[in-house]
Amino acid sequence: MIYNISGGRTLGGDIKIQGSKNALLPLMAASILNKGITVLNNCPDITDVTLMADILRHVGCNVTEHSGTICIDATEINNNDIPDEYVRGMRGSMLFLGALLARCKNVTMDYPGGCLIGPRPVNYHIDALKKMGAEIVYNEEKIDCRVSGRLIGTVIDLPFPSVGATENIIIAGACAEGTTIINNAACEPEIEELCNYLSLLGVRIYGAGGKTIRITGPVKDTDVVYDIMSDRIVTGTYICASAITGGDICCELNNDKVMNELIWIYLNMGLKVECGNDYIKVHAKGRRIKSIPVITTGPYPAFPTDMQSQLMSVMSVAHGKSIIEETVFENRFHIANELIAMGADIKTDNNRAYIIGVRQLYGTDVYAKDLRGGAALIIAGLAAYGQTRVHDPGYISRGYEHISEKINMLGGSIHLE
Repeated sequence: MIYNISGGRTLGGDIKIQGSKNALLPLMAASILNKGITVLNNCPDITDVTLMADILRHVGCNVTEHSGTICIDATEINNNDIPDEYVRGMRGSMLFLGALLARCKNVTMDYPGGCLIGPRPVNYHIDALKKMGAEIVYNEEKIDCRVSGRLIGTVIDLPFPSVGATENIIIAGACAEGTTIINNAACEPEIEELCNYLSLLGVRIYGAGGKTIRITGPVKDTDVVYDIMSDRIVTGTYICASAITGGDICCELNNDKVMNELIWIYLNMGLKVECGNDYIKVHAKGRRIKSIPVITTGPYPAFPTDMQSQLMSVMSVAHGKSIIEETVFENRFHIANELIAMGADIKTDNNRAYIIGVRQLYGTDVYAKDLRGGAALIIAGLAAYGQTRVHDPGYISRGYEHISEKINMLGGSIHLE
């Protein structure tokens, strides 16, 4: 299938932002710890969530999905292996390592997959679980983890503030004996969401959102309802789509903290920004987007790597020169060659992309190679002259709910063929 985009139309208006994928997936994995019922609201209709629900069903959970609500009954767990067809398609499946180990005392799974954006090693996860008492055997294909009795709380010093490793340690620590302390923890808002959910299950957590997090279990089995925060990356994506086409957009949110690290970017692009408790408005009508001299990605609260590709599309038509420095992942400039095919002036050198803004992009056939890069190609196509055809749209549906319908609602023209 292919996204066919007719460029040159202004995107603007109001849009309700979907729930956060990166907040929801860890909560779905952590629900295994609760022998009660977990009800999650504001869940996006995306393929990663569908796959996560399938994994929960595979291990024995009763999962129902309806109108953005997912109900998980993890009373009975009768499987502790996760087969290849589930794991290879999604990086988030790694979160089941800590959850199933804590609940079942052993777990076998293949190495996780996901987007092709460079090495994302699992050694931080494995080293932490080993330090908590797990015995782990792994080869090029499988990971086998087991523990005698309970995991043991300890001090974990992460070499890098990995989001996934921080989440896995928090989940494992919720069922460990004693207190688990994570130093150099990831600080993303999605980490706070996981901690808030586990707190409802009786887990005592201190320091969520900071560099040191303390976790003391155990989990108290109970029925719980939790509303998923709005997706800050999806918000940023739609703002970029509106800005590159010269529109004004209002994004409706359920969390006033999700955009803090991006607001300065929009202001420096010459856009007008208004923020409230449950919305962000960005005005680009009648404004020529300015280039930003240097943008460096990094762990929160730095500029998020998941917005790098979308910003590259916008900078490709901005007035002036920009440098994007990618410090989180290798090989995350796949989109550069696709944008060059559309007329962009971009040169890459290791982890830096050098961009000179052009007046016009031109529609052509381009290929998505990862989730955020695919969304960025849609953004470029919306601003391009003529027709843009984005191939391999499956990447995009992993993280964006009904993206073509929402863009058309905002005034764009995009169809899945």
